[in-house]
Amino acid sequence: MLHPYLINTINALVLIVAGLIGYFTNEAKPPTALIVPFVGFLLLACTYHLRKHNKFVFNTVTALTLLTGLLILWSTDTDYFVWNRRQILLLLTGLSCFTAVIFYVASFIKERRTRDNTIYKDDL
Repeated sequence: MLHPYLINTINALVLIVAGLIGYFTNEAKPPTALIVPFVGFLLLACTYHLRKHNKFVFNTVTALTLLTGLLILWSTDTDYFVWNRRQILLLLTGLSCFTAVIFYVASFIKERRTRDNTIYKDDL
């Protein structure tokens, strides 16, 4: 199983790259299009603390990732859905967030089942 800080790094990079592609390909360049890359930078800033196994940061990153995924998927227009660049980037970032949350919860469950915290001792 991948470590949570690796999953967080991959998810943050997907959010940053997809958000910046969405911003720079839009002719209007709305400032709200920079929200997703900003969240990606916030998640990337938490990677160091995830590597040090800070439980508060781990729970905060999980909640922020889940909330971001929900907000991204709620912003898709389901009534007039067309496979264009904007919708594909929204689905990609939402799927990335939900996949990261699944990995976070799975690693938390696996660590709880061992109860001796030996799962992530190799990277300390």
